[in-house]
Amino acid sequence: MTATPTFPLTIVVPAYNEEALLAPTIRGLRSALAALQLRAEIVIVDDGSRDATGAIADELASRDSDLVAVHQANQGLGGALRTGIAAARGDYVLTRPADMPVEADDLAPFTARLGAADVLVRVRSRRAGYGPLMQLNSWIYPRIVAVLFGLRLRDVNWIHLYRTSLIRRVTLTQRGIPMLVEALVRLRDLGATFVEVPSEMKPRTAGVASASRIKVMVRTLRGLLQFWGAWRAGRKL
Repeated sequence: MTATPTFPLTIVVPAYNEEALLAPTIRGLRSALAALQLRAEIVIVDDGSRDATGAIADELASRDSDLVAVHQANQGLGGALRTGIAAARGDYVLTRPADMPVEADDLAPFTARLGAADVLVRVRSRRAGYGPLMQLNSWIYPRIVAVLFGLRLRDVNWIHLYRTSLIRRVTLTQRGIPMLVEALVRLRDLGATFVEVPSEMKPRTAGVASASRIKVMVRTLRGLLQFWGAWRAGRKL
């Protein structure tokens, strides 16, 4: 009986309507991993895309034995990350947007620190491609998180790396962007250790980030407050 292969790292790539960027992102990931001499599993989660994203994911998986394509009905970022984490075979799991170019220097801060903490939190020195509204939102959001949860991290809403065995002990309830904060808060409450990893953010080369839409910002704040209410109630039990 052949044992299920394991990896030092699984990279989860949630993808929703990213037909123009998914293949270049995966090529960039593979090139970066090769330059770092690290074997890693890639899990693409097609989150109910309505374009050719799912077909592209399947084609990529057919040519790469260390790449898995998972399809699901649209469940938002939170649902896609839950699915990817459940499928991961790596000791650590790293989340990575499908809409962002990647080079070896983007992954090196994480791979160099594997094992340094239970959670590595990537900190952007600037927000590439952000307009004034998104810049304001990105300044306010971690401050709201600090007030509500006492979680004082500089960048709570981007790329995180988790110890797989620990993140699987957490029940994640949020579907959308607030799931990222929910994961950090619940891991903190479990006693997880954190290290912030400074790095640069590259602008996307096609399409528009969904987080730039007012309705997404409002939905994110509503979800964050919903999670805060549930978290407070749980602490009182």
